[in-house]
Amino acid sequence: MNKPEFDAVKGTSLPKRGDSLDNLAGYPTEFKLPLLENIAGKYTNALYAPNDITVDWNGYKDHLSRVKPEIHPHVLFVGHDSSEIENITLMSLGGVLQHMNGTANYALMGANNINLLNDILENKQPEWIGFNLYTGLTDFVFEWIKNYKIERASHILKKNISDFDVADRALKEMVREAKGPLYDGDQLLYAPIIIGGHFNNYSFSESCIRGGDYVVRGKGINLLRDILLGLFTPGIYHDPMPYANIPRMDREVFYADMYEFSDKTKGYVFSRIKSVLSALGCSYTCSYCYISSLIDNLKEAYQGKGIKPPSIIQDRPIETVLAEGKDILSLDDHYGVKTSAVFDQADISLNNMEWWNELGRKWVNEVRIPFYIQARPAMLAGKKGIERIESISNRGLVSGISMAIESGDQNVRRLLLDRHENNSIVQDAIKNVKSFGIPLRTQAIVGLPVMKPSIPFDPAQSAVSLVDKDGKEYYFDDPLQESLKCLDLVCSSYFRKEDYYWNAIYSPFPGTPLGDYSIAAGFAGSETASKAYLFSSESGINCFSDVVAKRQIAFSLTSNFFSHFKNGKDLMSAFIYSGEKLDLNCFSRFVANESSLMAPIDQTSTCGLIPNVSHEALDGFIDYVYPNDADLEFKEINKRLLHYYFYLFDGLVLAAKMAVAYFNSKENNNPFELSNLYRVERIHYYDNCYHMNYIPKQYADYLTGLIKR
Repeated sequence: MNKPEFDAVKGTSLPKRGDSLDNLAGYPTEFKLPLLENIAGKYTNALYAPNDITVDWNGYKDHLSRVKPEIHPHVLFVGHDSSEIENITLMSLGGVLQHMNGTANYALMGANNINLLNDILENKQPEWIGFNLYTGLTDFVFEWIKNYKIERASHILKKNISDFDVADRALKEMVREAKGPLYDGDQLLYAPIIIGGHFNNYSFSESCIRGGDYVVRGKGINLLRDILLGLFTPGIYHDPMPYANIPRMDREVFYADMYEFSDKTKGYVFSRIKSVLSALGCSYTCSYCYISSLIDNLKEAYQGKGIKPPSIIQDRPIETVLAEGKDILSLDDHYGVKTSAVFDQADISLNNMEWWNELGRKWVNEVRIPFYIQARPAMLAGKKGIERIESISNRGLVSGISMAIESGDQNVRRLLLDRHENNSIVQDAIKNVKSFGIPLRTQAIVGLPVMKPSIPFDPAQSAVSLVDKDGKEYYFDDPLQESLKCLDLVCSSYFRKEDYYWNAIYSPFPGTPLGDYSIAAGFAGSETASKAYLFSSESGINCFSDVVAKRQIAFSLTSNFFSHFKNGKDLMSAFIYSGEKLDLNCFSRFVANESSLMAPIDQTSTCGLIPNVSHEALDGFIDYVYPNDADLEFKEINKRLLHYYFYLFDGLVLAAKMAVAYFNSKENNNPFELSNLYRVERIHYYDNCYHMNYIPKQYADYLTGLIKR
């Protein structure tokens, strides 16, 4: 590797393309700020050079013990409880605390229980409070911060303060003077607020205005270290540098706090799916995603420096990832769990096969849990794609692959989404994955703004649009036709029973090119950001009629079923354009009435607990499960859904899981609707991808004898 080039003008040594991003000394021995550059008065870029960062975290821990024995920071990290996968961001930041001889605690909150944060503060007494915010899940957090700051300012200043701005300014000034938490002797008076997360990619100013003492944009590892050291004063700081120096995650304490906090958060401890992170960064510039802004942010940071920035994608140290795998095994033993798959949350897995080959040799011997990975079509297509898939498949390193297609229309993919794989690449990637028998999940977006704007709009003023450089337009009169093209693309591929067609209804993220386009073209208002990350079943843009919106929802809830037929597009079209109510009853009647027209892609399966069941077996099970007249209506729905169960993966087990969900809904006086059917089906497919196939215990006596030998 090259040595970093010295920037004489700026007085720092920033890495350039091809340089090693390791700190050869392991960690800085001086406690000083990196190069700081003010960006148009909006935020401050913290340009860490390799010599400024910590890569030898164990050595740094020992160093701090010697030279700063008084440093023992205690941070409460707060995230959202809306995700079903564990929060590796918080665990990573907790790793920083561990290696600063400090302590981290964790809380995952929602709007319904944010007030419990007061009790946690009283019990844990953290010196700092760090929030990881998602767009659309912020108002209840900011309301809590408002009340906390008003109460603390009133207490410290010994007068009644009702104006939040007054309290906020006073506390920020006191934190500036104290260079951190506020004490009266040994008594903690105020724990400063640190705010990070995707929300700050665009709305960093709002985080500051609404109470953040320290607002972190971009990477948080280096900034958190130096904030806790007292090097930074309150403000908005951005770290655009692509260092992958995340320390070993603080999984043990995270699990302990999740176990203690609530029955809901115990789910992270007992889940058989854990998470790791193999690499940071993404080289793609997808217009709908915040991650794509990392490339622009890095280019901005290097503007005027005269050198090219390093690659945005950087692999984490293999030994660190391996150690985290061993931590999962150790905690499995402690809690009595059997982890069946680890989800690699890297935005692009398999980017560096040399890295994966080295990890794979050690992982299969020392950890032995397969990965569930995310990859792009271009990485899985062609000879190189086959080599990648073969390498992880032959070692038993992979339990499933997720691959984003997003649209089946090449022009939409290229012009509107800034995705440049053509349909041939997509189909070749699917073929390659299926040639190794790996379960595949394709991802698509429903409800994209593909219509012609109804207000005056200049495509030249937008980073994306459906008008090419020659002025040719690629709009859709009916947006459902664009969704149908994606379904048809998968239906014409090597998709099999064990594969899952996943989709989400589009919601614009402010600050992304597609989000800005949606607003500029009149398809959305700025308030639509409130729906982001909520996985709403309704469109996040306001340009669709009620009937189109209803069809979009029905499409998203049933598309996996239709994806398993060669004529899936025609079947889906007949369903959503039927003029019916498009509810569960309507869907079940359609499945029953149109069964003779269904042309399955494949009718056999080598996967599942009870593969290739007969109609008679399904019919008999339904009679067994619903013997009472009180359940006659749902029984009849299931009878009409015989072909639904027959053509989907492990259909008899799926029918059993559906029965469990139905009786749970009934017990709680909730209706069982098409959305419930969809959720059970989705989780059923996920179970297979994560090696978690099971028969519900309620029906084990009936079904166990049918399990394939």
